[in-house]
Amino acid sequence: MNISKYYDEAEPYIIEMRRWFHAHPEVSFKEKKTSERIKEELTSMGITFQELGPNYGIMATIEGKGNGKTIAVRADIDALPVTEDTGLFFASQNEGVMHACGHDAHAAMLLGTAKVLSQVKSELNGTVKLVFQVAEEIGEGFEEVLNNLETSGGVDEVIGLHIWSALPEGEILLYPGAVFAGAGGFTCAIHGQGGHGARPDLVKDPIKAACDLVLRLSAIPSNFYDVLDYSVISVGMIHSGTLRNTFPSEATIEGSFRYYKYGGAEKIKEIILQMAEGVGKIYGTRIETDFIGGVIPVWNDSKMVSRARALVHNVKGLKVSPQTEPICASDNFGFILDKYKGFYGILGAGKKEEYNYPQHHCKFDLEEGAFRKGSEFMTRYVCDYLK
Repeated sequence: MNISKYYDEAEPYIIEMRRWFHAHPEVSFKEKKTSERIKEELTSMGITFQELGPNYGIMATIEGKGNGKTIAVRADIDALPVTEDTGLFFASQNEGVMHACGHDAHAAMLLGTAKVLSQVKSELNGTVKLVFQVAEEIGEGFEEVLNNLETSGGVDEVIGLHIWSALPEGEILLYPGAVFAGAGGFTCAIHGQGGHGARPDLVKDPIKAACDLVLRLSAIPSNFYDVLDYSVISVGMIHSGTLRNTFPSEATIEGSFRYYKYGGAEKIKEIILQMAEGVGKIYGTRIETDFIGGVIPVWNDSKMVSRARALVHNVKGLKVSPQTEPICASDNFGFILDKYKGFYGILGAGKKEEYNYPQHHCKFDLEEGAFRKGSEFMTRYVCDYLK
């Protein structure tokens, strides 16, 4: 089958769809119009689908010939509560909401894959599941995907792509093992005893305890946690006090942690609890620590990565990235890969000779030439797997 020929026709469609999604972003669990547009496109292609209730996720199915294997291709579709400042003619029409992470491109590339696979399905020996997942940005949406896959018999493999502005357009990172980090959040509420700013000896100062704890937490990587695992502990918020000459009674710090080895979350949490308890005793305060959310590392199957790398040269203008390190970001696709073997490729879309703003920035944008390459790569992998 001449995949390139099909993509000569599909590329303008993919770019058009990405621009539409970009102009109509919706935050997690609010992806109603996005979902409706996806269903309209699938219907026009003659592809059957089902809604992944109770939210707006979609799972489409393309049946090839015979009773071969089943592969799933996943994309996330939600946007972020960010006010766009790109100046694009197709910039967000929804105030305060922006596709600042590339999920608009993810949805468009998967629709491109759907379009081409629907045209060559007679040459596929097996079944393709096309998954449009909601609410990834808040760590949700994956459970309804897993529930649907489980009740429909599961899949043999699952793949996906995350577009990335920090990688040059024309490169794809196919990294064996943990390509994205596991992550979690924490809040430390520090209870002290306030008083007048002139008498620090008569108070139990939660601010000093908070500052000390922040510095100690930053020492966890390499000093207290596995030196052979990349890890990050960061505090992004400190809240305390109302007057400059008054010691408050309460303080709160909030932060996050990232790691790559399975089991890392439990070890890091244990160390945070120990430090909080120790700092609390030093300053005569009581520190309550709560952990919020969390995702596991996105773990790529090494054999599948090898197969995928061997197919990259078939996509014109695409090459395997020379990068030899994982990316310190997170994605709940890891929960799906924990159940079914697969991989998450990182697709470069950085513009040449321009400053490329990172994911989640109000000026984030992508090189549109990457979209065809990503979609074609996924299609070629599926076709090779089901040949």
